[in-house]
Amino acid sequence: MQKRSLVTVVLLLLFTFGIYALIWNYKFQQELKEKTGEGFSGGMHLLMMFITFGIYAIYWQYAAGKRLAKLGASDNSILYLVLVLLGVGGIANPLLMQNQANNL
Repeated sequence: MQKRSLVTVVLLLLFTFGIYALIWNYKFQQELKEKTGEGFSGGMHLLMMFITFGIYAIYWQYAAGKRLAKLGASDNSILYLVLVLLGVGGIANPLLMQNQANNL
């Protein structure tokens, strides 16, 4: 998986008002799909998020944690789910997931 600077990810998430979150989600899901063979492609992933008005995005947080665990990272899927349900997953989860991907 591509290594990305966590500082850069934070700055882009904040200063693009969420636009980078869509780009990050697309790229990260595409990389997860390539590595695990599970889930949708990046484009279909974004389409599902829009079609379901974000409900799929909540499920994806959990599923992405499970997929990262299959690649050798610790299983933080429940943490990702809790953070997104608390409303802080939009910034916290990409950072945590990217950190796990960087450490693989």
